[in-house]
Amino acid sequence: MAVNVHRLARAGGAGGGRLQLRSGPVRVFGDKVLKWHSYDMVNNPRVAKIGYLDQYHDRYNSYIIGGSKSSSISPTLLNKYYGDDAKFYSMLMYGGDFHDYEKTLVYIVDHYKPKNIVIHMSLQEISHYNETATDFKQSLHAKVTGESLFSFYLKYLKLNPSYGYTKLEGLAKRGIDPFEYSQFIPETGVYNKVKRDAEKVDDLEAFMAANKEAFAPFGKLEATALDKNVEAIKRMKEYTESHGITFRMIAGATSEQELKSYDMSALKRYWAKIANVTDFWDFSGYTNVSGDLRYFYDTMHYRNTLGAMMLGYIFKDPDVYVPKNFGHLTTKDNVAEYAEKIFTPPAAASKTKLKMPILVYHHIDEDPDEPGPLITPPDKFRSDMAAVKAAGYTPVFMQDLIDYVDGKKELPAKPVAITLDDGYLSNYEYAYPILKELGMKATISMIGWSVGLTEHRVPGKPFYPHFTWQEAKEMVDSGVIDIQNHSVDMHESGKDDPDVRIGVLSKDGESTGAYGQAFIEDVREMESRIESRLGNEVNVFTYPFGYYNHLSEQILKDMGYRVTLTTKSGISDIVRGDPRTLFGLKRINAGPEVSSDALVGKLAGK
Repeated sequence: MAVNVHRLARAGGAGGGRLQLRSGPVRVFGDKVLKWHSYDMVNNPRVAKIGYLDQYHDRYNSYIIGGSKSSSISPTLLNKYYGDDAKFYSMLMYGGDFHDYEKTLVYIVDHYKPKNIVIHMSLQEISHYNETATDFKQSLHAKVTGESLFSFYLKYLKLNPSYGYTKLEGLAKRGIDPFEYSQFIPETGVYNKVKRDAEKVDDLEAFMAANKEAFAPFGKLEATALDKNVEAIKRMKEYTESHGITFRMIAGATSEQELKSYDMSALKRYWAKIANVTDFWDFSGYTNVSGDLRYFYDTMHYRNTLGAMMLGYIFKDPDVYVPKNFGHLTTKDNVAEYAEKIFTPPAAASKTKLKMPILVYHHIDEDPDEPGPLITPPDKFRSDMAAVKAAGYTPVFMQDLIDYVDGKKELPAKPVAITLDDGYLSNYEYAYPILKELGMKATISMIGWSVGLTEHRVPGKPFYPHFTWQEAKEMVDSGVIDIQNHSVDMHESGKDDPDVRIGVLSKDGESTGAYGQAFIEDVREMESRIESRLGNEVNVFTYPFGYYNHLSEQILKDMGYRVTLTTKSGISDIVRGDPRTLFGLKRINAGPEVSSDALVGKLAGK
């Protein structure tokens, strides 16, 4: 039978005190009966972690102290990077500020004798420095504040008994849903983000549709604690170093949504004052990742993947891919220039969205050996192009889309982009003459290894011939065809062979650093071949099989690519002033099963 928590809570009295002693909902009294440390830390990590460490601090010799964002800095990775038998524990406390960080640091230094201290700083701390806790869930342990232990224990003995009863109820439910009651990992002190890190983030549109509420604006935060924070940082650094302990400070990553909450001039002053006290590793402000919300759980918290990138940058780990222009060691000598850069908002994008239909074809063949949705007869291709033209659509190159988004030119009233993937000889024999005849144009994305081949490199494997570089040059020089990148050798499917990469995706167990190197080398090689042989600029990447992930998008952006094409069906919106809208573009498969009239209807979104 379920416990009636509210009825028992009203009973209160001495029985409630005994319940607090036995159940220990915030571990004030040691939680020696239930030993459910994770639950205690959810209720009040400031108190529960001190209770936990007073018992187990001999397992640790290093600490990271910060607010809830600091949970994405992995103690396990810190152990790896610091070496020298470092054993980090996370003292993250939700709603934390520098008052709490300093008090906690002093207690740790005095009682646990650590080797290393890392302070994680977040921008929102500029708005609060609370010397008095607003409720018991955010109060510090009396051992940390120096307050009367008697009064402290008495306060928790008188705590509403419902907290103890709720813990007992939760203990019974834990067998049904273990995660619901294990939101902290007691052994490291961080949040348990197993479910959050399993979220699908590769498709930006789908991710935002599923998480729209998580990225609501946070409201304005005033710089009321600026000077007190700087003074606290100075004291913490001096106290730590006076005890022979290494001190490092990290400013965590921020989303563009969060940055809307601050006065940028106040942040610039804040940064200048902090840098005059200590150097610090800085990942905040408007950076290469701040506008990509897939790096964040919500407006205020960045993902573990971004935390790993931050540490990879600090410790120069070749196994970690770090986005371009993300990370900086801020000092008093460079803070003025750098703060101006990261605390200056980018130009606002237009709110006008343009629906940009893109058609995709592959092989054009009169009598294919294996008819399929990717093989279009020449007569059907001609019919499609004539219907598109008759409906008033004007074909454009991808560079036209780039110029439109950059504000350099307008697009026709009814633009359409025509694309052909892989570089089949049939594109040269059939599609090119038809396009030329009708006064239209298209973009062909070539695979590098197969250029000019008439047979597959694996004997006996089915293969359609591909056009040569000379034929590609003829098409480009005509102005009818633009040639873009489809990889040199990442157009394979290794579903039956784990050693073969599936498109451009990473292999199982491959580090982000190794993946980034392999992907960049392939893309750059194909880019070089196209530009040296054909003379045109390469800034579009078409994903083989349409497979892509969040990291591949980041890498291509870092490489200077402006457009990525997928096989996701539909019509994308592009926005003037927002180059991010040119990534992950959808396309409409113009296969043989779609009539020309129906195809024109699809261009209009029907």
